[in-house]
This record gives sequence, structure tokens and C-alpha cells, in this order.
Amino acid sequence: MPLPTDEKIIALSQQLLQQFDTIFGLNPGFRPAHAKGIMLTGTFTPSAEAATLTKAPHISRQSTPVTVRFSDSTGIPLVPDNDPNANPRGLAIRFNLAEHVHTDIVCHSTDGFPTRTGPEFLELLKALATSDPKNLAGSPLEAFLGSHPKALAFVQAPKPAPSSFASRELLWCNRDEVHQ
Repeated sequence: MPLPTDEKIIALSQQLLQQFDTIFGLNPGFRPAHAKGIMLTGTFTPSAEAATLTKAPHISRQSTPVTVRFSDSTGIPLVPDNDPNANPRGLAIRFNLAEHVHTDIVCHSTDGFPTRTGPEFLELLKALATSDPKNLAGSPLEAFLGSHPKALAFVQAPKPAPSSFASRELLWCNRDEVHQ
């Protein structure tokens, strides 16, 4: 997948990364979010009936190699799996269709996302970085959540750890189209 060339998107990306570093600290060699995870490889074999539902290339083939990543939330690589901050849990699946050609499915175990846009997410991260979560009164985070009811609902929603990814419905997914 080609990297973006839009200077606004690149600047926003750099600002988001900077905020993750501010919140979680510098952890060289680890991702800025969902730092702790496990990567697996395998083969996806669709059922015969799946081809009646979609024309997706990984469904129309007999099988497709996949790369799968299960992860905890946060940018803290040593977050304990039983820490409430390890939620929501992530699941990403890459269907490897050919060299440099793939389809991705990226999910997490909580319904929705706290913001609708990248700039709103940056605003949330800045508010979080400059607030004490144990004393929200009058803080930038309290102001942000007060003016963004969907973000407040996301923050307040229960986020229990999935008992199993095999039986847990992943509630929020972002499916990318085929990338070359």
C-alpha cells in the first residue's frame, strides 16, 4: 500500500504519534498503540457457500495465506493482560493475495471508536495527555468529554476482556479494500 503524500495527513500522523509517545512513553521497537501482541500465520479456507455472498478475492480462492495479530490496547509493551487498560483487544487479519497485494480486516472488541475523525482523536489524546484521570474536575479531558458525548459514552462503556477470540464477536471492524 503506498504511503500518503498529503502533507496534512502526514502532519496529523506525526502529531498522533507524538501524543502516543507523550501518553505511553518512548518504547523503541514497539508500536505506539496496541504495542503488546502476538503475530501468527496460517491459511484461510472459505466455505463453499461464502462465494455466494461476496466477490472478495480471498473468498473466491481455494485458500489464502493469512497473517493475524492479536493485541492488547495501549502503547505499553509490558501491560499485564489482566489490566483493564489492556482493553479494547485488537484483532487484525491480513489476507496475503500476492506479493504486495492484500486485504486487511482490523477490529477491536469494543463497539465503536471514541471519535469520528483523526483531528478529533488528536484532540482527545492531547486532552488525555494534559489531564490527571484521577482528578478530572476542570481538566482538558473533562472539557473534551463534555463536548463530545459519543466519546464520553465510549469511555464509560464496559470493556470486559473477551473470554476467547474464537467465540467473541468483534464489534468494530474496519475492512480495507484490496491494496496493491
